[in-house]
Amino acid sequence: MMKKFFDVLFIVLFPLMIFHHCKGKVAIVIPISPDANTVTTEYIQQAIDSVSHAGGGTVLFPQGNYITGGLHLRDNVTLQFDKGAIVQSSSDLADFGEWKWTNGLIMGDSLKNISIIGEGLIDGINLPNPEGEEGFRGPHAVRLTNCNGIIIRDITITRSANWAINCRKCSDGIVDNVTIRGGHDGVHTRFCKDFHIRNCDIRTGDDAFAGNDNQDFLFENCKANTSCNAFRFGCFNLVVKNCHIWGPGEYEHLSQHRNNTLSAFTHFSPPDEDPQLKNGNWLIREVTIDHVDQIFNYNFRNGLWQTGQPAAEIIFENLTATDVKKTFNMIGDSTKSLQLIVRNSSMSERKGSEFTEFTFEGVKQEVPALLNVNLFDILELHHVIFETNSGNPAIMAKNGNKLVLDNVKLIPSDNQKPFIFENIDEIKNP
Repeated sequence: MMKKFFDVLFIVLFPLMIFHHCKGKVAIVIPISPDANTVTTEYIQQAIDSVSHAGGGTVLFPQGNYITGGLHLRDNVTLQFDKGAIVQSSSDLADFGEWKWTNGLIMGDSLKNISIIGEGLIDGINLPNPEGEEGFRGPHAVRLTNCNGIIIRDITITRSANWAINCRKCSDGIVDNVTIRGGHDGVHTRFCKDFHIRNCDIRTGDDAFAGNDNQDFLFENCKANTSCNAFRFGCFNLVVKNCHIWGPGEYEHLSQHRNNTLSAFTHFSPPDEDPQLKNGNWLIREVTIDHVDQIFNYNFRNGLWQTGQPAAEIIFENLTATDVKKTFNMIGDSTKSLQLIVRNSSMSERKGSEFTEFTFEGVKQEVPALLNVNLFDILELHHVIFETNSGNPAIMAKNGNKLVLDNVKLIPSDNQKPFIFENIDEIKNP
């Protein structure tokens, strides 16, 4: 009797839709519009709502083009895109309702068990909004807040008018095999917990991965090409492994009109977000970095969006970095909580990097060496190769508690002043 009720309901509401029941879940197939310019927001939203009311299930998008304004996900709903399915943003901001910068093409708030999967394409068409951020940013591609149990898998996002995937105060998330091209930030998470981000290929003009006050994150087998930062990130308990980061960016930074990759990793703890977590217990291993301006920027003194909470324990293992202007440019907090350990790694300096002052996001930093660390608890370098091409020293370390140099190799070996050490309580050179 219940099945008949829902069947009749679907026939009345969705005369153009195909529906069926599968393993107790409802599935609705969105029909391809006969008019490629027809905005189908209402039909898709009705399908999402009905699947949720029936207890959950899947909204299927066969191959074809679907133009839509803002869609609202519901509990226990999967959006599944067949290969060749294109969900394209409407070109009319009015189709997104009363516009705020938190709007998105696909949105969800306070939901559980939601999925966006399949080999389809989400196209934000770089929809501009004169009242948006920077005077032009439009809706995010995917915007989720206070959600639990998230799966985003196999999709491609292109030309996102703002961040491609934006999660805030979400938990238990999987982002797997997602491709992002162009637009702004790739995956941006704030105050999120328990996320696994794997096998993603992100090439964008802005930050590839960004966010603050996150906890328990894993990034694995990812690629990042950017005209900004690969990771502008804040997290407690972070693992990054088997990732490739390279520049220059294939896509221009849309507001600054440049393509250089600023940094592979940048400390992110904006004070206006009232951050609570230190960036600590980081393990970054088997990562290759090529042609970026610097490997890691941390400036707790006066860095842009870096002064909310300090960084603590950061470990790099099996790092290979080539053709970089500088490696680590780090200024810690006055309590010297920073611990940086680098093992089994090699780093080579780009030719023409003779400068000793570096401007990053409008703030000048003293960088007399290839590696520059100031105000730290522990700095340990184990089996590390530094290749300098500027004639500058390899390492500058000052105002620290403990420095360990264990089998550090310098190329060339005849540098007349390879190190600058000042005000360090203990130096060990086995």
